[in-house]
Amino acid sequence: RDTVILVTFCQCLCLDVFGMLEYLETVLPPTTGSFIDAIDHWMGAFTMDPGICQHLFKVHILVWLIWKPNNVPEDMQVLKEAEV
Repeated sequence: RDTVILVTFCQCLCLDVFGMLEYLETVLPPTTGSFIDAIDHWMGAFTMDPGICQHLFKVHILVWLIWKPNNVPEDMQVLKEAEV
């Protein structure tokens, strides 16, 4: 029983270490443009460019893609619409 607990602890520790190493090796380009004060109830980035939206999504940053409803492709999954 102690061996199982020890192995589980070691696996958890290894995952933490490998996760931290991957985080430290990830290179993100510096931000460009101007900074805007945050609104209390909305967090993340706003963009009208699908390429930027995809990049931010891949690096796990909450992103709001702003499009007019008639420009959204039929095969795109929309989780929630918001009035801006």
